[in-house]
Amino acid sequence: MTHWLAYVLDLLMSILFFIPFYIKLFRFPSFRIEMFSYGVLPRSLLTLAAVVVITVEFILFVLFATGLLDGWKELAAASLLAVFALFSWRKTKMTGIDGCACYGDISFLNRFPVLRNLILIGLLVLNLLLQSEARDPYMILNSIIFVTAFSFSIEIIQSLWKRRNRRSNHEQPAVPL
Repeated sequence: MTHWLAYVLDLLMSILFFIPFYIKLFRFPSFRIEMFSYGVLPRSLLTLAAVVVITVEFILFVLFATGLLDGWKELAAASLLAVFALFSWRKTKMTGIDGCACYGDISFLNRFPVLRNLILIGLLVLNLLLQSEARDPYMILNSIIFVTAFSFSIEIIQSLWKRRNRRSNHEQPAVPL
């Protein structure tokens, strides 16, 4: 039974690393600006750091979707999330802004990034304690397809919701004659 919970947690983590990977990749200039706002790196290193972050997020997506490198993937993900939490905490202290653009327009995931990352680290620790089973190639392929389809569905729904809200905000009430 615990192997199924471990599998579900792996899929959740895979989704939570695929979405920011995808968003950052296709909004690369905005991601570089977001990184600059943390005040941690000089401008000369922003592009390199952005590529490294995107690459690491993609690798973590693949590792969690495939179930490879149990233990190591959780350690790498927890380390990355801890660094992100530290940078977010620093930015909040410097600017008073408690939010990020990690998940693009998915606002509920962008609020309270330090708390979100601490919760995710807790889930990673739980995942370390659970017994995981090796996955066959068919299950790995299904996992990757599920994660990407689910992530794209979230992005599509978010875009439609945003478009609907823009339309409803621009509609003017009819003026009676």
